Amino acid sequence: MSLIEAIKQLIIELGAGGIFVATALEYGCFPVSSEILLPFIGYVIAVNGYSLFYTILIATIGGMIGTTSCYLVGRLGGKMFEKLAERFEGVALGVGKAQGIFEKYGKESVFFARLFPIARTYISFPAGLAKMPAVPFLVYTAFGVFLWNTALISAGYFLGSHWDICKAFLKAYQWQLSGGIAFVVILFIVARNRSRKKHGL
Repeated sequence: MSLIEAIKQLIIELGAGGIFVATALEYGCFPVSSEILLPFIGYVIAVNGYSLFYTILIATIGGMIGTTSCYLVGRLGGKMFEKLAERFEGVALGVGKAQGIFEKYGKESVFFARLFPIARTYISFPAGLAKMPAVPFLVYTAFGVFLWNTALISAGYFLGSHWDICKAFLKAYQWQLSGGIAFVVILFIVARNRSRKKHGL
């Protein structure tokens, strides 16, 4: 049985519990691409009549658990982190790239990195290593995970049996899509801040 088939069975048999476990594993650096997993989840819930909003909520909670576990590994540091990096070369490379982003852009990178390849998965480690306070980490992470889950699960949900089109599209245009989402968020933040200043808030 392929990994995708196993995940499909997990979701069908456990429902919300399966979605929670699958997304927790993916965001916890398990070797499953979100570009495959999330649209596939959207397709499965469409076929089985599950609520899209409820699914996104469960997937976001699962993602929060996965990313928080990586954050804690980084925060505890020491031998646990060293052994993980030594055992998995991909983790060491991903963390190295994510650490460069975190050092350059600070705590806000925890939000924006959720929208970009590689950094999305590994940004939690350098945030933990830097001892970033838990509350802002969780807030930034929640917004980033929610946005990414909403975009990809919704795509799979509305594409139905053609969910794999989303995978092909992301493979070709992932950076453009991620940049577009980030740009819209930045515009929203700027507009909100200007509105607050205008009204003296």
